[in-house]
Amino acid sequence: MHRLVYFSNVSLDLNLFAIEAMVEQAAERNRPLSISGALHYNGLNFLQILEGPHQTLTPLYLRIRKDPRHSGVVKLAHEHISIRSYPDWGMKLFRGAPKGVGAPREKAPREGDLSAMIDAFFGFGHATAFAQMR
Repeated sequence: MHRLVYFSNVSLDLNLFAIEAMVEQAAERNRPLSISGALHYNGLNFLQILEGPHQTLTPLYLRIRKDPRHSGVVKLAHEHISIRSYPDWGMKLFRGAPKGVGAPREKAPREGDLSAMIDAFFGFGHATAFAQMR
């Protein structure tokens, strides 16, 4: 089992309705492929976490990189995992930052620290709310 995490810039033409429809379609396509995950959207960017078999994640990521609905795709992590964080989700959308977001972190996230990556992406405090939603 593997986890792949990437960051990208959302196309200015993409509205929330289109993003919700995209996530719904992805959930349906991902389930038969044993892929699960979450798409985080902050109004400007995506941070997506995909989990599943390596042989399925790699071709999916290559297709995602070419998708015109976003640009500037940067892979943040591709790692072996022993257990899924999202076992029941083909894909789920999370929007914005939670209430009470504080000052940005002073330290850079450690490699492989998913909560720190989410904090760095959305601003301090999001990883805690994210962990509570999982």
